[in-house]
Amino acid sequence: MEKSLKVRKGMSYWVLGLFAIIWAVITLYPFIITIFSSLKNNDEIFGSMLKLPSDPIWHNYYIAIHDAKILRTIMNSVFLSVISTIGMLLFGSMIAYVLSRTKHVYNKYVLGIFLAGIVLPIYATLVPLMKLVSKISFLRPNSFYTLMFIYIAICLPEAIFIISGYMKGISKELDEAAIIDGCNTPQLFFKILLPISVPALATSAIIAFLNCYNEMVFALLFITEKTMYTVSIGLLYFVGKKTVDMGPMFAAIILATLPMLIFYMFFQERIQSGMVAGSVKG
Repeated sequence: MEKSLKVRKGMSYWVLGLFAIIWAVITLYPFIITIFSSLKNNDEIFGSMLKLPSDPIWHNYYIAIHDAKILRTIMNSVFLSVISTIGMLLFGSMIAYVLSRTKHVYNKYVLGIFLAGIVLPIYATLVPLMKLVSKISFLRPNSFYTLMFIYIAICLPEAIFIISGYMKGISKELDEAAIIDGCNTPQLFFKILLPISVPALATSAIIAFLNCYNEMVFALLFITEKTMYTVSIGLLYFVGKKTVDMGPMFAAIILATLPMLIFYMFFQERIQSGMVAGSVKG
């Protein structure tokens, strides 16, 4: 009996290991192809994408950095994403606190309005936003804070859904104990509930940062100054009327993925612990 149990455990171990290897290959395959393609010309890419570059063309990276100014666009995107994510977390957590920890008749209706923002197609707001920006004086094209307001508004519904759902699972007896100890509402929110809600905040921040960093349509619509281009617009530099310069474009894509890789390398433990904490909460 014990022997058969060990055999089953050993088989399950090898099956899971094989599945993990296959999944790793599937996941890494596009990235490896991108690295290979960043060192080739168009003929090599279309002729033999899977092969190693016969004569690596490092000049592709020079074109991406010097001609397309991809590093500047990456910095613009990182700046926009970081500030937008911070603003989204601030407003989203405050709204989630009111909706989840206070008793108001209209809370469920307000939450429903915000959740409708998840269902509503984002780009259905393009025309209203253009009219809004043209009529409000402090919102204008070619300004980062215009995009920040738009990104915060786009990311808020999902963040409120995640954070409010998490805060509802926190016992309200904690609020009562804190108030008895002399905490006012800001202290209860910032010193007690926010630290407990770190898993939900981390999840919302990751989703928002990725959405802001990869967004193109709003940036293309409201940014026309080349020095303010985001990374998504910067990649369009390699697209011509009849041809696409594939090698430098793949090189620019590799450079554009570096901030996300660095972000994950530095915060992987917090991200993983946050995900685990969120999954076992309650």
